[in-house]
Amino acid sequence: MKKLFIIGSGGFSKQVIEMVERINEQEETYAFQGLIDDNHSLLGKRVLGYTVVGSTKYLSRLSEEDDIHAIIAIADGTYREDICNKLPKVNWVNLIHPEATLSKYASLGEGIVIGARVIINPDCVIGDQCHINIGSTLGHDVTLSEFVTVMPGVNLSGNVMVGKNSMIGTGASIIQGKTIQDNAVIGAGAVVVWNVEENGVYAGVPAKRIRDSSIVDLGDKL
Repeated sequence: MKKLFIIGSGGFSKQVIEMVERINEQEETYAFQGLIDDNHSLLGKRVLGYTVVGSTKYLSRLSEEDDIHAIIAIADGTYREDICNKLPKVNWVNLIHPEATLSKYASLGEGIVIGARVIINPDCVIGDQCHINIGSTLGHDVTLSEFVTVMPGVNLSGNVMVGKNSMIGTGASIIQGKTIQDNAVIGAGAVVVWNVEENGVYAGVPAKRIRDSSIVDLGDKL
């Protein structure tokens, strides 16, 4: 089995832990080693019975000596990118919930989390370190660049393209063929009917730019 660490010990780590357990119920795949968090005050914290065992520096040292696998359970794509840069020798796994539907014609990078009841259709391209949360739907030919976060209940129609480090909020919809710029935030429940050509926060129906973006403001870092 693969020695697996989960990076992050906040709320989303609970979903990822349970996903690992569900995957192992179907086939023993991962030997879960514990949680990683750079907040040193959380060392020893327990999440669903599992322990925070160290920081990314600790994991980096382990990866120099052993075949280590990991997944990042942090919603903010900019944090995921920073962590990846710190851990060049870690093997990033893809976690796909057993209740997700993934086309055999879709293409996946590495370090991807796909939640329960997600539907990914043919010729979708999912970049490294993307998170696609519970109940979201990707139509045919959707492209997610690296470090994109798709919150629960999102609907992306066919041929949508989402740029690097963008976040699509809970229940948002993007109509077919639209492009979302890098580092954009689409607010919860927004409906995107035009291309998003400038980064920033977009909200409403139809979605309009309301301010400069700060994914940290809207995303749970852990």
